[in-house]
Amino acid sequence: MSVNTHQYNYGSRTSELDDFEDILDHYKYISGRRFHNTTSKYSLPNDKNEVDRLELSHDLFKYAFGGNYSSPIQNKLEDGIAVLDIGCGTGKWIIDNAMDYPKSTFIGIDMSPIFPKENKPQNAGFIECDVLYGLPFPSNTFDFVHQRLLCTAFSEKQWITVIKEIMRVLKPSGYVEFMESDPLKFHNSGPCTREIMKKVKQFYKSQDICMNVPSKLKGFMESIGDLSEVKVENRVLPVGKWNGTFGELMFEYIRMSIESYSIIITRKFKYTNQESLELLDCFAQEIEGYSSSLSYTRFYAQKI
Repeated sequence: MSVNTHQYNYGSRTSELDDFEDILDHYKYISGRRFHNTTSKYSLPNDKNEVDRLELSHDLFKYAFGGNYSSPIQNKLEDGIAVLDIGCGTGKWIIDNAMDYPKSTFIGIDMSPIFPKENKPQNAGFIECDVLYGLPFPSNTFDFVHQRLLCTAFSEKQWITVIKEIMRVLKPSGYVEFMESDPLKFHNSGPCTREIMKKVKQFYKSQDICMNVPSKLKGFMESIGDLSEVKVENRVLPVGKWNGTFGELMFEYIRMSIESYSIIITRKFKYTNQESLELLDCFAQEIEGYSSSLSYTRFYAQKI
């Protein structure tokens, strides 16, 4: 298996003063990691380590699903359509598709401006925006709206709000597609893994985060109306060297995620740094011993 881990150049600020003001406006620092300085429920970092994690995840999911999307839109993309990616992160999904489909226009939005400002295709653009405050586009603007792995970002009520807003900007006959996972629900997990996931789940419940999104998302989409039959495509992805190169890379991706969760555990549940490290070491050993895996699911439908 070959996975492209090329990193993009994210450009530079115009001055040191702008740098400093931007840091004050956008970021806060906890235990050496950089986080969003917002009221959002999204609790993972947005620093260099997180950029690396998101870049790796893009390549893994593209490989696992055999492409960047499951909706039947390839011909439309080749002819030229307008595409929106919500929670675009580093912008890699946008850039990848913009290069593949030069006749289409791709817009990515994210509340954290870690997307590229330079070195991007001419048909790709990015906007700093929190979807919960509404999408800054007129109704019926996009032919395809994509959103991936915001499973720890919204309450149930916010999920409905987001889907309604997506439906507003989606053109009739356009497609909406989500890819989600329950990152706290490992198949074949050991006691240390379950302990970590239990603590993280307790934290997310205290924040009113919607849990187990894949079991609810189809119902959320159907409840809005104006959609054709919701199609579902699932993959169970191995985590660990026991499955070869792909499993090893999946483990690296999950390890980086768990390291981010460990900050939550350390602060919320008064774990010492040593206790947190011991849990992480135990998790790494269990992943191999139990041949663990995680499920990822795509949901897509056409607007009627």
